[in-house]
Amino acid sequence: MKQLRTIVTSLFISLFICSVTAQNSILLYPTPPSQTDTLARKHDFFQSRFYRMTHIAVPLIIIGSIASTKDKDFSEMRNSYIPRFRFHYDDYLQYSPGVLMLGLKAAGVEGRSSWGRMLTSDAIAAGIMAITVNSLKQSIHKVRPDQSNNHSFPSGHTATAFMLATMLHKEYGLTRSPFYSIAGYSLATATALSRQLNNKHWFSDVLTGAGIGILSTELGYYFADLIFKNKGIIRQPKLSSTIQSRGYSFFGLQMGYGVGEREVHLPEGIEIEGKGGVMTSLNGGWFFHPNWGITGKFSLTQVTAQLETTRFFKEHPELESSIQGTETHAMTYAGLMAGIMYDYQIVHGLHVGGSVMPGIGWTGTYRINVQYKGDENSTSIIHCQTHPIANLDFSTYLMHSMENNLGIKLYLNYNMGRGRGDYTYYNRTADQLIPTTGHKNLYLHHFSIGAEVDVLLWK
Repeated sequence: MKQLRTIVTSLFISLFICSVTAQNSILLYPTPPSQTDTLARKHDFFQSRFYRMTHIAVPLIIIGSIASTKDKDFSEMRNSYIPRFRFHYDDYLQYSPGVLMLGLKAAGVEGRSSWGRMLTSDAIAAGIMAITVNSLKQSIHKVRPDQSNNHSFPSGHTATAFMLATMLHKEYGLTRSPFYSIAGYSLATATALSRQLNNKHWFSDVLTGAGIGILSTELGYYFADLIFKNKGIIRQPKLSSTIQSRGYSFFGLQMGYGVGEREVHLPEGIEIEGKGGVMTSLNGGWFFHPNWGITGKFSLTQVTAQLETTRFFKEHPELESSIQGTETHAMTYAGLMAGIMYDYQIVHGLHVGGSVMPGIGWTGTYRINVQYKGDENSTSIIHCQTHPIANLDFSTYLMHSMENNLGIKLYLNYNMGRGRGDYTYYNRTADQLIPTTGHKNLYLHHFSIGAEVDVLLWK
């Protein structure tokens, strides 16, 4: 609760600054006459600088605050696949978007601003980011996943990377090529993921850090605009000529939460209940038609599992008095899918669509341990190894193209699979464990909801 209050207070301060100052910002860059009629038909709020400064950063900060309840689920996913991942390249990777921006400038490639205006904008942004991040770290005292200290929230590396990526976006992505923006934000995203892989930050830390970094740059450039007016502007942003009804290609990162319960029925009365959990995936697609395209994704799913003891003890009443407790591990699932997708533009910038993808999946080796009364260590009661699982994936989404080359999707996903597992059940007698082996058909179902960030390449 203390964490949420501190974030909300900081957020309201930033929003107040933006709302008080943004009303004059339209005077800095007059709208070209050719676009006047089009912009006049749109709601003023969505054309205001306040909206353009906050429509990405603020949702990231808010979602980061809410996502803290799922931090351990994302951490368990990391621990299941790469528990020993320890590299320090992210200490340098965080600066890479800035190095690219300064390298282009030093090489004589003209960007948006002169040296003086650019450095002033960047210095203000860096000051805002540093003060915000360090103030939150010193007031919230959130312990890192690796227990090294209590300065986890928010991620300073991620805030730095996204601050510099937004600078690169403004200087070169908007004025020369969107591929500069793609490069910058890809490097920033890699930094955020690396902080989690290195077990230095929780999921909520990097989401909030990204929002703080983006908002800091927006504020830095706004205050520099007030200082310099129209002086020092070398290149104006390119006017968008994109017709968003022609279709597009995309690639992006998807993250979501499991909804409802899943059950896996194993022999010997063992029933595993899966609740909640998290899902992340890398997605891509290409539209060969304004509405129809092909798509694919690689996904990782982690579900919190527990043993349904009522059914088990009904099957084995003789064990109820001797078992003190059970130990279950998270269930992991990796999937690779490809199929067809449909997209329909409701109004300019707002799309709805869906996809159907067959594919194949793999689950990790799964075991359940029990703690017998009087024993010092727990004992395995069942071990299950599954074969590749055929699955079918259904998704529906609502997408807002927030920038010419950035799309944010809210999605609903359902995945169903059928496969076979080899199991070994360990029956305990008076003095030994007697293994029983066999095969079992498995049926897996998983619902999830979440968000996806896409890079859009329009035709």
